[in-house]
Amino acid sequence: MDLSDKSVAIVGSGRLGSALAILLARYKFREVRAYDRNLGKQQILREWPGVAITIPTSLQEAVLTADLVFLAVQDRYISELALELAAGLRGVDLRGRFFAHLSGSLTSAELQPLADAGALTCSLHPLQSLADIEGAVEGLAGSYFSFEGDPGALPVAEFIVSVLNGHLVQLKAEDKVLYHAAAVVSSNFFIVLEEMAISLMSGIGVDRDTARQMLLPLIRGSFENLERVDPVAALTGPIVRGDDHTVAAHLVALHDKCPDYLAAYRLLAGLNVALAGQKSGVDFNNFPSLNSSL
Repeated sequence: MDLSDKSVAIVGSGRLGSALAILLARYKFREVRAYDRNLGKQQILREWPGVAITIPTSLQEAVLTADLVFLAVQDRYISELALELAAGLRGVDLRGRFFAHLSGSLTSAELQPLADAGALTCSLHPLQSLADIEGAVEGLAGSYFSFEGDPGALPVAEFIVSVLNGHLVQLKAEDKVLYHAAAVVSSNFFIVLEEMAISLMSGIGVDRDTARQMLLPLIRGSFENLERVDPVAALTGPIVRGDDHTVAAHLVALHDKCPDYLAAYRLLAGLNVALAGQKSGVDFNNFPSLNSSL
């Protein structure tokens, strides 16, 4: 399948929508349009070097004749936007037209008004952390994408993901929320844990920037281990060695100097014990400190 002769409309020019517009414009689709009510965001795309992106003046202009439409808006706006589009396109033949939203947690049911009008609808979510447009352009290419929705929309989604040099995984509608929870744990919770580590370093007088730089090689090493082997084999540290003396000392130090983190450490250490047991055979009997009242 080659859809390069099709026109694309992207509604929403945040980090994800902008990056998608830029990457699809690089592929040389017949036309890529990007619409956002925020004129400043539109100006960024109008001036982006090396790509030709059409900036419509209205939502109707953006989507009226577009073959492929992506709704790159916040989750809470998707349903009402689908209703608005279906109403605005009433009388237009939507059979074979492709509409996708990019939410990780919501299903294609959010686009039901468009499906009822004959459109092919789906959710197509990139499993990627996008902090800014520049990083999003770099990070989106090669990412994994989840697909859920109308089977008729799957070939189009596969083509889009192939254009982005990505990988497509199909999900059931009932599995989207747990899939998104996994993404939050992997990405957002990881950042919170690193903030915790930086704060602990700050508690001994290391400034935050130095602490972050100190921890980055350790983080990279853990990532590299995880690239090579599964989490059980990648796990290192005192718990996998059955070293309750060190864990007990951690708990005392946290209790005395960083009590706000004590409960989090205890919970994570418990999860660590469960995983470490698969590698070294340790269990909670090896860690009486975790069952103490401290």
